[in-house]
Amino acid sequence: HPLTVVNYTLLGLASGLVAAGALGALAGDTAFATSVTGWAVATTALAWFTRGLSLRRNARLKPKSTAQSATGIQSPRVVQKSMGFTGGSFNTREFFHGRSALMLRSVKWLFLLLSFVVPAVLLGGVYGLADSFGQVTLLLTLAFVAQFVGLIAERWFFFAQANHPQNLYYQTIS
Repeated sequence: HPLTVVNYTLLGLASGLVAAGALGALAGDTAFATSVTGWAVATTALAWFTRGLSLRRNARLKPKSTAQSATGIQSPRVVQKSMGFTGGSFNTREFFHGRSALMLRSVKWLFLLLSFVVPAVLLGGVYGLADSFGQVTLLLTLAFVAQFVGLIAERWFFFAQANHPQNLYYQTIS
């Protein structure tokens, strides 16, 4: 979907600007660090907005795959009796995360906070501190670390949220 390209372009720009600000502050160039902070806040906010749009869109999607299309059996009632494996397979390891809906919701809120909210608040705190090297450096470094951890959680969520047709075929891991 086009939002995916927009999201990851903006996430790359936002995280790159936050990293540039943190590196600039660590190198002692607070003028550079504070100058990129405005752009970092703007791209982080825009990335937050577009990622929110994609989350809303994805929540309304209806899967095109069914148990019938996954198995090729057109009977109206397809029920799995056995996975057919004694020790798992590539499909069950790679396309089924085995996490609960509560875990997925928790990771979603974690990545939203760490990728967008926390960095935006920390970056906003940089304004007015242009003369304070230590505080600017601390805020920008914390913003970078928070966003980095948040983006790792976002990547996991992105793949865990997907509805792979093979999960319909294997249904559950017993």
